[in-house]
Amino acid sequence: MEYGMARVIGCFPEHAASIRDRFHADESFREMCGDYTETLETLERWQASSSPHKAARIEEYRELAGALEIEIATALQLPTNDGMEHPR
Repeated sequence: MEYGMARVIGCFPEHAASIRDRFHADESFREMCGDYTETLETLERWQASSSPHKAARIEEYRELAGALEIEIATALQLPTNDGMEHPR
């Protein structure tokens, strides 16, 4: 599966068909999906880190993931919810 699409479908599984369609039709959406995947990958690295900056970076990347989820939902014209679950 193209880079980024799987993670977005994982976040919005009930909209998989719309995500695939938009991903293939819209370069900006593809970039957004890539950004979301990179954010989640970086978050996972920080979660596994032993750095003294770990907690701050985890919070930073959780916030970024949440903002990207809202941006993706908006692009898909889905209702947004500030209380969305973000990867932990």
